Amino acid sequence: MFTPIISCYIFFFHPFLPLSHPESVLCDVGEFHCHTKETCIPESWLCDGEPDCPDASDETDQTCAQEVVIRCPLNHIQCIGTKKCIHFNKLCNGARDCDDGYDEGVHCRELLSACHELRCRYGCVMTRNGTFCFCADGFEVGEDGTSCRDHDECAMYGACSQTCTNTYGSYRCSCTQGYILQPDRISCKAKQDPGDPRPVLLIGGPDRIVITDLNGTGLQPLRSLSVNGTLALDFQHNQEHVCWVLSTESSGQLRCAETRSLRGFTREREIRTQQSLQHVEQMAIDWLTGNFYFVDRVTDKIFVCDRSGNTLFCNLHNTLIQMLFFTDYGNVAKVERCNMDGTNRTRLVDYNIEQPTAVALDVVKKLLYWADAYLDYIDVVDYNGRNRHTIIHGSQVSVTFHWEGRGYFFWFGLFVLLTL
Repeated sequence: MFTPIISCYIFFFHPFLPLSHPESVLCDVGEFHCHTKETCIPESWLCDGEPDCPDASDETDQTCAQEVVIRCPLNHIQCIGTKKCIHFNKLCNGARDCDDGYDEGVHCRELLSACHELRCRYGCVMTRNGTFCFCADGFEVGEDGTSCRDHDECAMYGACSQTCTNTYGSYRCSCTQGYILQPDRISCKAKQDPGDPRPVLLIGGPDRIVITDLNGTGLQPLRSLSVNGTLALDFQHNQEHVCWVLSTESSGQLRCAETRSLRGFTREREIRTQQSLQHVEQMAIDWLTGNFYFVDRVTDKIFVCDRSGNTLFCNLHNTLIQMLFFTDYGNVAKVERCNMDGTNRTRLVDYNIEQPTAVALDVVKKLLYWADAYLDYIDVVDYNGRNRHTIIHGSQVSVTFHWEGRGYFFWFGLFVLLTL
């Protein structure tokens, strides 16, 4: 039975994801990890004046001082100076829902006639800045400003974990084959039948390769590295092989081993290459063709090698259908894509970006994620560079960063997160 493995280069450390706490739970994107490490809450609940964590860590001065982006749902408005969102129905209803009373006031009486003049099809909102129409949940105001039409929830980022189907006045989430829809009717989780091996996280560092559970517990060394250097690591899913490049000041070596037991490596062997791997900083394996892709920091090149037995023949020129995604912050910071043979190079992101240091793909929804080590954010765009969103921004983003010279990071495969 194939064991799901996620492979990482170095370690992407999140301050809310310790390795040692046995009761720690793993939070999803968009959730806050309470300091007890046992509870996750939506980020929209942070700093709203109501403690939702058992230890009230979501309302502490330290937490609320961090930059938390609040996006109010449809038909909601944010209370001024807070992280709290209230429904339009709570405006001018006689009850004080915002702490400062922003939702109530003399304007509720003064603007009543203006609301009647709008002749809204569903309802009218009175704020201190004026009036406008709104519609029932699941609907939005039409172009005429008064009528209502269906709101396409699937057009919003994050509406569903995987597949989204818009319906009249609502929407429906579903999952691709191999995943199960969770009780929240939004999230998808990989199926795991009884007897299946547990999913694990494979981590490569400068002095060892280790394996751990997805929540960071059960850290287990797999192999020590006798020589400190730069380690690039990837996993061959169809063969259950781990391959790594260890490059030092004088040499570079590629080795592969089997990992079926999850207790250590077996049948480890060196893979010879036609081209020197001395200056290789990154590596990824195409799970379809088995080709190896390398980044050389001295020549500023990405080169590809074809494996035949225990030898890699480099610089292939055959045309491949897949796309290669990579970042570059040498001269102008950018995120790009190209065909797997290097043709059709296309720039996806080149603004509000300084040091892109990680790339990961959502192959189901065709989304590209990256982290910026200088601007402290994680952003996402689609494969064409459109529909950009900020996932998280501020001190919660932590990237271990040490790079000499030009920086390339690239991705392809089931899930490979390459970071510094």
